[in-house]
Formats: sequence, C-alpha cells, structure tokens
Amino acid sequence: MRQLYLFSGMAGLQGPPLAALRALYARPENARYFTAAAEAVERALDHAGADAYRRELPGGIPLTAWLRGGTPDAGALEHSIVDGLCAHIYQLCLLQPAIGGADGGRPAPVAAIGHSLGLIGAVAAGLRIAGRRQYTELCHGLIAMTVLTLVRCQQAAPPPTGDATPMAAVLGVPTEELRELVADSPVHLALANSGRSHVLAGNPADLAALRERHARRLAAPGAQWTYLRSTVPFHTPLMEPAVRATLADRHLMTFPLLGERLAVPVYVAEEPVNLQHRGDLLPDILAHAVSRPLDWPGTVRAAIEDARPEQVIDFGPGLAARVFTRESLRGSHDGLRYRSVPAPTA
Repeated sequence: MRQLYLFSGMAGLQGPPLAALRALYARPENARYFTAAAEAVERALDHAGADAYRRELPGGIPLTAWLRGGTPDAGALEHSIVDGLCAHIYQLCLLQPAIGGADGGRPAPVAAIGHSLGLIGAVAAGLRIAGRRQYTELCHGLIAMTVLTLVRCQQAAPPPTGDATPMAAVLGVPTEELRELVADSPVHLALANSGRSHVLAGNPADLAALRERHARRLAAPGAQWTYLRSTVPFHTPLMEPAVRATLADRHLMTFPLLGERLAVPVYVAEEPVNLQHRGDLLPDILAHAVSRPLDWPGTVRAAIEDARPEQVIDFGPGLAARVFTRESLRGSHDGLRYRSVPAPTA
C-alpha cells in the first residue's frame, strides 16, 4: 500500500509525550538512541550557555532524569522549548531502523510531510537510513540543532503582555478574509492549517490590539479566538534572526543533509517544493520549521497529487496534523485511509 508519512509539530494541548517517551526509554533496544539524544541536548545547551535558557527553564532540560521518572519543574512541560523537543525526540525514536537494519515490516513511504517542527521528522523519514549507527549519528545532530534553534527562538521572542501570548488560533474565518484583517497590522498569518483554521503570531501587544480592533468580526457566530500557550511567535519573520544564529553554529550537525540523499519526496509549501530538488537542506529545514509561514493545505495537496498515496501514517504526537490534513482534503480524496502509529505504553 502506498503510504504518506505525516508528522505533527508541537504536541499542543495534549502536552509533550513524556509518558510515551518513558515507555520507549524502558525498551533495551532504544538505549543507544536515548543516550545519544541526552548527549545532544546537553551539548546544545552547553554551547548556547546557561544565560540563554535558565530564565525560561531554571532547571535546564535533564532529559535522562525525566525519562527515569523524575518530575519536571513546574511549567517546564508547557514551555515551547520542551514541548517541541519532546515531540521531535519521540518521532525520531519511532523512525529508528530495527536492529539488524530492517524496517520491522514497515513499508517504505512514497512521501513524507511535516507540520511545522514536524518537518524535521519528515526529513529523517525521507532519508531512509537502514543502519542504526548511522541513524543515531543523524539523530544526534538533528536533536542538537533543534534544541539550539528553539533556544535561539526563545531568545528572540517578545515578552508576553497580560493574558496575551505570541500566538493565537482563529477558527471560522476564511483565509483571504483573515489576510485582509491583518494586512494593516504587524501581526502575521503564521499558519494556514485549513481553509477556516489559522494561527496568527507576533508581538503579544499587537495581537491584543488586532483582536480589539476586529472584536465584532472575531466574536461573530462561528468565529473563535484562542490564545495558544506557545512562548514564541513561530512562523513569522521575527524568528529569522534565530535561524541565522543557529546556522552560524551548524558545525553541531555533522551528518550531511542534502536533497539528493532523500530517498523519497519531502514536501514544503513554497510554491510548493519537493526538498529532493534542493541542495543544502539545513537552511530550508530550519526556516520552514520555525520562521516561514506555513501553508498546510498547499503542502498536503502537493504530496497527494504527486505521490498518490492510499494511506496516511500519522506519527503524531497528538492529532493536530491529521485533523488539519482531513480538513484540507474535505470533499476530495475520500478514499484515503488514515492510521496512527500507536503511542507506546509502559
């Protein structure tokens, strides 16, 4: 069966998949992977320096202690750095080749797509690495770069303003109408998740002002505004300095990331683009994961029309990308099947 691999970004309202990560950590075959993951986190944090993250995460990110059952500091799991990192580590663990290099009966996908930070998981899937040692090397670099990117994003993020956060979900307003509402403001249409599901992002004070200016429309029947718990205005130009700062430290990523190494197409919605046709992938991956606006319907349509999958395999965590994919394809491709990779339990 022709399968499209699907990866969510941050876990969102469900929170980081810590319980599932602990179950994966308890399996002996995953020991090398989690050792590499913890080393990558520590290396990235040491490189960034304590001043870069201690205000946000006073206790740091003691990944191994958390996986062994330790209780994270209050608020740590709600922070965007930890939320994004845990989702990323979870997906990369699920993608590991089986011991001996086989894929454990999992067929090769015909393509992969990732929502927001999930793009990194999609690229890892697209590389189709069969050997565990080589795959662990890839993961060490990807995890280190992800940690560093999220820390740099947090450093560049504006502070919250009252109850306002840097991102807000807006439901029930068509895409083009929402573009018109934000056209005369510094607020950005960061994520178009489907035709009537979007996320705005920017300085929290600007978001609050926009909401007040268009209060009647945003409170109309069927419309809904919800501040997200994100601590960073992802998918806006405000994060471009963070991407540049991370790329300046790209030596933390030793595994070569080149479009020609992708065994299957990985799509991003930039007209749209199959990353197999790019050269150096790291600038594209980081930019599309955190600083460029996301057109999810465009990404989905490109993958469906080019790769013609029969089944979508959802690697999670959470159901957000799967829900947005269904909404984007509503009224078409009704025969497409969906299946989730089950989250492990202890």
